[in-house]
Amino acid sequence: MIPFSSALHDGGMYRNRRYRRAAAVTAAQSGKSDNMLDVIGARLDQRPAPILYVGPTADFIRDQFEPRLMSLLDEAQTLAAKVIRGRRMKKTLKHVAGVPVRLAHGGSSSALKSDPAALALIDEYDEMLSNVKGQGDVLGLVEARGETYADFVTGVVSTCSRGLIVTDLDDDSGLRFWSKAEPDDIESAIWSLWQEGTRHHFAWPCRQCETYFVPRLDCLKWPKGATPARARAEAWVECPHCGGVLIEDDKAWMNARGDMVAPGETIRFVNDGPEIAGAPVETSTLSFWTSGLCSPFVTIGQRAETYLTALASGDHSRIQTALNASFGECYAIAGAGDVPEWEDVKATRILPYKRGVVPEQTLRVVAGVDVQGTSLYFAIRAFGARGTSWLIDYGQLFGPTDDDQVWNDLTDVLMTPIDGWQIERCLIDSGFRPNKKNPGSEHRVYSYVHQMSWLCHATKGKDVAAQPYRTAKIEVKKDGSRSKKSIEMVHLSSDFFKSLVMARLRMPLDQPGAFYLPEDISEDYCRQLVSEERIVVDGKPTWIKRQRDNHYLDCEALCAAAAYSLNVHRIPDASEAKADPKGPTVPPRRPTKGAPVEVRIPAKAAASGVSIASNESTSHLRGLGARLNGRSR
Repeated sequence: MIPFSSALHDGGMYRNRRYRRAAAVTAAQSGKSDNMLDVIGARLDQRPAPILYVGPTADFIRDQFEPRLMSLLDEAQTLAAKVIRGRRMKKTLKHVAGVPVRLAHGGSSSALKSDPAALALIDEYDEMLSNVKGQGDVLGLVEARGETYADFVTGVVSTCSRGLIVTDLDDDSGLRFWSKAEPDDIESAIWSLWQEGTRHHFAWPCRQCETYFVPRLDCLKWPKGATPARARAEAWVECPHCGGVLIEDDKAWMNARGDMVAPGETIRFVNDGPEIAGAPVETSTLSFWTSGLCSPFVTIGQRAETYLTALASGDHSRIQTALNASFGECYAIAGAGDVPEWEDVKATRILPYKRGVVPEQTLRVVAGVDVQGTSLYFAIRAFGARGTSWLIDYGQLFGPTDDDQVWNDLTDVLMTPIDGWQIERCLIDSGFRPNKKNPGSEHRVYSYVHQMSWLCHATKGKDVAAQPYRTAKIEVKKDGSRSKKSIEMVHLSSDFFKSLVMARLRMPLDQPGAFYLPEDISEDYCRQLVSEERIVVDGKPTWIKRQRDNHYLDCEALCAAAAYSLNVHRIPDASEAKADPKGPTVPPRRPTKGAPVEVRIPAKAAASGVSIASNESTSHLRGLGARLNGRSR
């Protein structure tokens, strides 16, 4: 908290730059209120000027902050004689050294607009109204009070609340910083303010390797299976660089040598302390974040005990309180940890093949398309026996989905053979994720499916459905009016098919049904693939975001549904075929381009979906024949 309070005392100056605002995000019991009192006392004693303090509620001002402020004024020898007492002293207005100190709360627009101020302090910002009686937000009303003072500065502190926040490794500094999240993914007002600023993080030096790192919850460790009580006694912080074990006895040493570092800066351990180089982004907001692990008032073990106790309760409100108050981190509802991290997906699911190459074991090729307002995301996946699959292409087609051009681009993708293979079935989202933003026009999807009915099917999803895959006929044009021609609408259980994708992701690579990615897969694809996690709330399965973009996960779920409709999970592999005397004479393999293929398929296998289903329409068969491009039927 020292950099924060020093910047406020110095009129917003910090490392030779001046800021109009300083924001600090911390955990509970980190000295926020004490620092604000220190700043108030120092300013009144050394450079008296009007001060405005804003708390979250009137009760907080009256019962908590005002008594502490009076203790400060009475106990500080240089201030006690400067306080004007008697009738002029009120609960919410003090006069010290000839200047007013006004105490206001976030629900009173009149108090926030009453007097000019040279220093404004806002406490527990996340608990305040976003709009005070139609007059505007608290921060805007407060900062309007300082326009007459050249050195006016606002200090804002709070614990955070909810938000979908992830970390990224900064290559220059070697530190893992909080990423800038999309505004729609953040409910926490103080976190939004923090990421508008310099985004300084408090970093510790490891006592063993002397390399700096940013402590946070994922650095906190405890014995596997430990109870909360045992974790309190045995928890430690693990250095992400050397794996060193750091305990409570090391905290004072690390705090004394720790410092704030922002993206754009580097930090290294020199002469028993930090050396900062570089500069943060240009902004008028100086912002700091500090983990609750750094608090000198609460031990590392206590933090671990609080968190594990909340997890054991299963109550998301308690878990949020533990994460916000104990660690100063935003909370997003999380599941049981069954979803792998994107780094693990990229490290373990890669095979030595590139995009556009179809593996020899392929039997079916399908596609899934996620529709947005301004683009189409697609994934193309090859399937083999027992549902084993390989991603062979993916991408984003840009253009308003109300226009024809982006759909023409999609046609080019779907109709272009990939390594000699043609896409056999494509499912297109017309509402696969209920209540999503920027979904695109569902009627435009219906119009496209009318044109490509032999290949494409429109889909709608429900979180939970009695049947995972159900078809129905609808008659609708792209403008929403009734059409004489019907199309087949596929109703999907989004929970079933996303769960199927996650199950495939956890499948051992040497087992049937394994899920593979090409060696040139992008980081973004891997991140989106694990962008959601399944939880059960009040007995109902719900998928919650781990990050904002989830389009390729939707595409993969559509691919899984398309493959499910083709019974790929029931196609036997080669070893099963050899074991069955009535099975195919040869293992199914990718046809050689231009060469006929002769495979004997028994009736039992045909009923399982090895051959084209008997209820396929004549028009579908014609379309299938056309797209085989001269290969043997």
